[in-house]
Amino acid sequence: MPVAEEKEQATDKQKGTIKITVCKSLSGIAEGAEKVYAEFEKQIAAMGANAEMGDKNCEMGQVGCRGYCSRDVLVDVYVPGEPRVTYEKVKPEMVSSILKDHIVGGKVFKKAASKEDYYETLGKQQRVAMEFGGAIDPENIDEYISVGGYEALKKVLKTFKPGEVIEEIKKSGLRGKGGGGFVTGVKWEKAATAPTDDLGTRYIMVNGDEGNPASYMDRSIMEGCPHQVVEGLLIGAYAIQATEGIIYTRSDYTIAVKRLNKALEQARERGFLGKNIMGSDFSIDVRVHEGMESFINGESTALMQTVEGKRPMPKAQPPHSCNNGLWGRPTLLNNAETWSTVPAIIRKGADWYAGMGPDNANGCKVWAISGNIKYNGLMELDMNTTFKDVIEDYCGGIQKKKALKVIHAGGVTGGFLPPEMADTKTDYESLLNAGVIMGQASFAAYDESACVVDLAKFCIGFNEAETCGKCTPCRIGLTLIRNKLDDISEGRGKMEDLEDLKNLCEEINVTSLCGLGETAVHAVLTGIKYFRKEYERHIVDQICDAAKCTGLYHYVVKEDDCVACGACIKPCPTGAITGGTRKEAAHIDMDLCINCNACYQACNFLAIL
Repeated sequence: MPVAEEKEQATDKQKGTIKITVCKSLSGIAEGAEKVYAEFEKQIAAMGANAEMGDKNCEMGQVGCRGYCSRDVLVDVYVPGEPRVTYEKVKPEMVSSILKDHIVGGKVFKKAASKEDYYETLGKQQRVAMEFGGAIDPENIDEYISVGGYEALKKVLKTFKPGEVIEEIKKSGLRGKGGGGFVTGVKWEKAATAPTDDLGTRYIMVNGDEGNPASYMDRSIMEGCPHQVVEGLLIGAYAIQATEGIIYTRSDYTIAVKRLNKALEQARERGFLGKNIMGSDFSIDVRVHEGMESFINGESTALMQTVEGKRPMPKAQPPHSCNNGLWGRPTLLNNAETWSTVPAIIRKGADWYAGMGPDNANGCKVWAISGNIKYNGLMELDMNTTFKDVIEDYCGGIQKKKALKVIHAGGVTGGFLPPEMADTKTDYESLLNAGVIMGQASFAAYDESACVVDLAKFCIGFNEAETCGKCTPCRIGLTLIRNKLDDISEGRGKMEDLEDLKNLCEEINVTSLCGLGETAVHAVLTGIKYFRKEYERHIVDQICDAAKCTGLYHYVVKEDDCVACGACIKPCPTGAITGGTRKEAAHIDMDLCINCNACYQACNFLAIL
């Protein structure tokens, strides 16, 4: 059981109080957590009034995200002296049974209780950034303090000099968890020693922007334990002697914004933020900046342009933001996951953190995992973990015991790996050597129902739509790539297109202004490298085996199954379908067909193939 849960349970045991917590993360709320919580309160009040609870005292609470989105709504029951019991996929109608069976009757309500694999998977993880996710109330500073919160900040203010903090972070081997993997301590040192104005102005920032559609680690961390992010930021601020802190996040992260602002307010009230923090000579204040919903805003220089009130446009580097960042002053920027890792390193020591992961990538990393797997969500893994380990040991394998076809690593700026490379480790260098990147640390595992060409089209289309338009390679090049992918997926592709695509992608990779442009083409490059036969089948045979590319469909009506209802005729935009009357089965003229798939969707008798 995680340390936070042990301490919480110990506290409740001393009180003699049964505690029930409901996960109020974004995914939990989307699945009905508010209704489940309200139903618990209603039922507990009714049972208390009817004396059904006896002398038992039952208390309700909320917790943040623990990463198990596919199991929401999650409910934890802590009975003093007994192991925690987690219920998953809880609906309001289950609440009465949980209370009567478990709280009153002393027996677990097995229909909704998590199985052993839930506890095993949770126990296998190296939870550092997400240590308190699902364990404490993210809006209650006292609960964070009860599990050791702000002790790391107290430790550095009382026993460390600023430079010593930097050395401890360097010794830990911590690297930035936002995709680039820069050595965190070195980055801090540059920001601390960079020349600045006479006032000593230095900014420190949290990058809480995630534009990748498959990534939500920073959001979940900021929602699940905002005080941990704030404490990490304050430790970094002391280390570089920053004068102002800014937490940058997206305005549509409404829960995270609310909880971050509340955390800052509570920290000020307790003396953890503001003038002479915890009685020391160090002072700093921090504010939340809400940015627009744009993928490019996650790029460091574009993010700072936004804070300055300008259009988010990346700048050429160097100079790097450590030397010339926000308003031309030294600026230290790390993502929320990196900052939330810092307090544990200070509390437990650099050697503890360095003991995880390979020599060139110490520690662990939160991954957003999805695809055709049994369990998806967020998992914090030692960087020695392989994709195969994750899929088979953490996620329950591919659904319906199907075979793995492709691993999509790194989200829309990442690439594709074949099954034979599933033993690739999830550290920075191993991924780069395989031709992909960590990116915003998301990966999806797909079975044969996935089409690599179709997945590449999605990645390129997303990046094309989100480009800032500043540099020509990204602005024009991505459109040219999308056009060629459209040709391949719609039956107009030629074999020479593959070489043209490869050359175009390599040109964009080396000439784009920012990292997002450089990595936007990985999906195509790795697709052609590892799945060339699939591209060739689309071009030569004009067949998509996964049936994802509708432009390659060849529609045939099975006359024996056609009931001549005429349902397919009306939605056809080109009049390609004739017949379909009571006397004659439908017929599709493929010379007129534009492969829009409308007839297939309209047929209720599966007569169109």
